[in-house]
Amino acid sequence: MRVVVRNSPTHTLAVLEDSEAVALRAWYGNAASSDDEAIALGIIRRAKVMNGWIECDCLNGGHQPLLAPIQQEHTFTLRRLTAKDVDPGQHEERPNHAPSCPFHVDKTAEPALFDRGFYIRPLARSDRTYIDALPAIPARLADVSGQDPSRSRERNDRPSRLGGILWRMLEKAGTNVIPPLQDDPDLKLANQLARLRSAARQLRVLRTWTLNALLSTWAADYWNPDSRWQRLLETSRPDWPEGLRRTGFMLLFSKSVSTHAIMPASCLRPVDVLAKVRQPLRGDPARRGPFLTLLNVDFQDDDEGPVRAVQAYAQPVYNGDTLFPVDSGFERDVSHLLFWLQRSLFDAAPELRIKITKPLFASQTPIGACRPDFVLEVAYKDHPPKRLIVEAFGTETEEYREAKEKTLALIKHLGPIFAILPDHFDKANAEETGRRLQEWVIAQIRGM
Repeated sequence: MRVVVRNSPTHTLAVLEDSEAVALRAWYGNAASSDDEAIALGIIRRAKVMNGWIECDCLNGGHQPLLAPIQQEHTFTLRRLTAKDVDPGQHEERPNHAPSCPFHVDKTAEPALFDRGFYIRPLARSDRTYIDALPAIPARLADVSGQDPSRSRERNDRPSRLGGILWRMLEKAGTNVIPPLQDDPDLKLANQLARLRSAARQLRVLRTWTLNALLSTWAADYWNPDSRWQRLLETSRPDWPEGLRRTGFMLLFSKSVSTHAIMPASCLRPVDVLAKVRQPLRGDPARRGPFLTLLNVDFQDDDEGPVRAVQAYAQPVYNGDTLFPVDSGFERDVSHLLFWLQRSLFDAAPELRIKITKPLFASQTPIGACRPDFVLEVAYKDHPPKRLIVEAFGTETEEYREAKEKTLALIKHLGPIFAILPDHFDKANAEETGRRLQEWVIAQIRGM
C-alpha cells in the first residue's frame, strides 16, 4: 500500500510498511488489536495531512483501488472510491477491491447517495441560545463493526448543523421575509448584513463569546493574520475548553461554490474547504447560485494556524442585493413572480397588504410537520390576514409528483395552495400565469 496524490494516483507521497498495511486491513475487517488500531489511526491521519489517498495493493497489475481518509466530527475513517454505478466508465481507474480484501465493496449493499425519493424532511425550529463549535481533533477511529448494509444512505434536503445555524440567523434577521410594500421596507444589502450581525449577537458559541464576535463578513480576513477578526480569535484562545477547537465563522456572499471551495464575490481567490460544501439538493445545480455561505474555520490540527476552512453551508439566495433565501433556481423564478405580484397589487389596490415569507423551519399541522415553499400573508384594510401557500413544483417526474403529493396532504392544513410548474414560465404561458395568480389571491380575499 502507498499514499498517493489526490486525483493523480500515479504519484507517490509515501509507501506503507507491510505491518501498517496489515493493521489497516485488520481494523476495517474488525479483527484489530489495540496496537493495530493505533497504527491504522496514524496512517489515516498522516494521509489526511498529506491531502492524499491511500492506494490498496490487493489486485494484480493495472489500476489499484483507492481509499480516501475522512475526518468526521469525532473520528477518522476511510471512504472507498469506486466507479459510479450510473457511469462505470467515468472512473475506470478506480476498480473495486479484490473479493478477499476487507475493503471490497458489495454493490448490492451500497445504495446511491442522492435523494431518490425526493423526501424533504423539515427541520424543527430550535430555541437554543448556544451554537456548536468544532469539536477537538478526533483521536480515534470510526467503529466499522456496526455498519448495517441494509440501512439506506440516500441523501435528503435536511441541512447540515452549520446550515441550521445559518437558517436561525436568517430567520432572526427577518431576511426570509419581504414585508408589505406599505411598510416601505429597506432591502439594502448593508442593512440586511447589519440585521444578520444583530441576529448573530443573540447566539453564543461560548459563555464569553457571541457568534457575532467570532464572525467575519469580509473574505480577505481569511488570508490576513493581522485582521481584527483573526486577532479576536487569538484573544479567545484561553476561553476554549479542552473538548472544543478554537473556531471562527465567516458569512460570505458567494457567486458560486464547488465540491470543496467557495468563490466569494468580494475577492478573486477561492476559499478551499476541508469537508464537502453542503447546499440544498433541489433543482439544477448550475442554477442554484448565488449563495450566502456560512463557514467555520480552525487553526490546523495544532491550533497554531494558518486559518483553515473546515465546513461550509451554501444557501442559495435571490441575488446579491436581496438575500432572500431560495432552495433552487426554479424557486428564484417563483420568488421573482411573487415580488411582481406584491408590486402589481400594491399599485392596483394600495390597501391590500401582502407579506412574502420563505419558511426555513417546520410548521406543525394536525397530522405532522411540513415546510411549504412560500407563504403569503394577505390582508385587506382592517380585515384579519389570510395565509396562502405557493408551492413550486420544480421537477416534472412521476416520482417527484408522488412525493410532493405526500407533503401537500400536510401543507393544505396551513392554507389554500397555488401550484407553479416550470412550463408556467414559458413565454407563451408567463403572462397567463401572472394573471391567474393575481385572480387567485383576489378571490381568496373576497372569500374571507
